[in-house]
Amino acid sequence: MLDRNFILHLSLIEGVGSAVVAAIMKNKGSDVKASDLYSFSMQDWMQVYGLKEATAAKVVDGLFDKIMLTTELDLIARHDIKWASLFDDEYPQLLREIYMPPIILYWRGGDFNNRDKCLAIVGARASNDYGMRVVHTLVPDVVSAGLVVVSGGALGIDTHAHRATLNSGGKTIVVLGSGLLNLYPLSNTKLFDAIIGNGGIVLSSFPLRFAPLARNFPARNRIIAGLSHACLVVQAAEKSGALITAHYALEQGRDVFAIPGMFDDELSVGCHNLIKRGAKLIASAHDIIEEYGIARSAVPDKQLMLHDAVQYVKKERVETKNNNATAVKATSLLDGCTDVQKIIIGACAIPVSLDDIIQKTELDVSQIQSELFNLQLDGKVSQNFVGMWVCAQ
Repeated sequence: MLDRNFILHLSLIEGVGSAVVAAIMKNKGSDVKASDLYSFSMQDWMQVYGLKEATAAKVVDGLFDKIMLTTELDLIARHDIKWASLFDDEYPQLLREIYMPPIILYWRGGDFNNRDKCLAIVGARASNDYGMRVVHTLVPDVVSAGLVVVSGGALGIDTHAHRATLNSGGKTIVVLGSGLLNLYPLSNTKLFDAIIGNGGIVLSSFPLRFAPLARNFPARNRIIAGLSHACLVVQAAEKSGALITAHYALEQGRDVFAIPGMFDDELSVGCHNLIKRGAKLIASAHDIIEEYGIARSAVPDKQLMLHDAVQYVKKERVETKNNNATAVKATSLLDGCTDVQKIIIGACAIPVSLDDIIQKTELDVSQIQSELFNLQLDGKVSQNFVGMWVCAQ
């Protein structure tokens, strides 16, 4: 495995980072030594790892600049900053599962608990009293249910979400669009300190002194979605950063929730469009909490899951339709299925994301993906237009 300091060094080279590390790991990543790569020429990078000439030149020049790395490591030590590469155990598991996750994360505060259930709450910077009221009404119940609130630390809905979580005694995660030593917005510095002091986390994927450039924020939004099991949008104009976060959540197979608003308010347009496209309309905290299955056991055991599957296909659907043809069709969903497949079918009684299935069943993700593929071929489960898995009707 590559030395973590070498991975950090690569991530500091502008225009390089993730793509180069992915190329190295794909080709001899477990055998190569950092000392060898420091001596690579442009031709070596191009021939061994298939880098284009311009990228190879950036890598060679960047690795020659050892001060770049030592400066960053000194800042990490002096400011008591935690960091992890994608290949470290401390890296959050849910984020690791998205396509091309950030190679390096820096953070201050607590540590990531991969058993936490996280909810992203995002929305308009120019939020009004309605948006603030919604957040401060929903968040206390969300916190009571044990959810961790993730947002971007921006003014408006993000700030309300973080403050409401703190006021409710909950844990919140801030994802910045700048380096940890170049906080943005500066007006939230005391809020960030309070979050850290209460066991929350302020994190960034950008080098410590990186400026809050406009091009950073889509990447920031992608991380917010990647850290979270679901994304709640509270007030969003037709074109907004909150909708970008919702798009990433859908792309990553996560749930998307939206708060309806007044029909003539431009900050309602984005949420209403999401609802039209299949996002769940949220009218109370209960609407969110029930999607996490918290009202039932947080981690059902396998026999209960199997029992639920059998009851779902043999009883609930039959009672709903109450005719022989439907009874035969419902029962046939389980015919020829293994116990594992029956458990997965039970988890898909209502539309669910891949992450929901993982949490409900505690099965290995590769096993679930393989069985979903087989069940889809058999016509027993399918994906709806927003990517959620559900039993065949």
